[in-house]
Amino acid sequence: MATVWTSALIGARWAARVLIVGLALMPVVIVTLASVPALLVLPFSQRRNAQATAIVRQLIAWTRGLLVTSRER
Repeated sequence: MATVWTSALIGARWAARVLIVGLALMPVVIVTLASVPALLVLPFSQRRNAQATAIVRQLIAWTRGLLVTSRER
């Protein structure tokens, strides 16, 4: 009997984690989509290449941070 409740609890915890990550990922997806036009134009300018690199690195950092903190809970 305890195994049924344990498996149900594990399933609920897994579903809650997926829901939380999905909701937290939405702002990152919106920012990424909003950055696409800048990322298409900036690399063609020699001075703006560093800014495009910084944008991509920041998006990567946010995504990694989101995924790492979701694993810790």
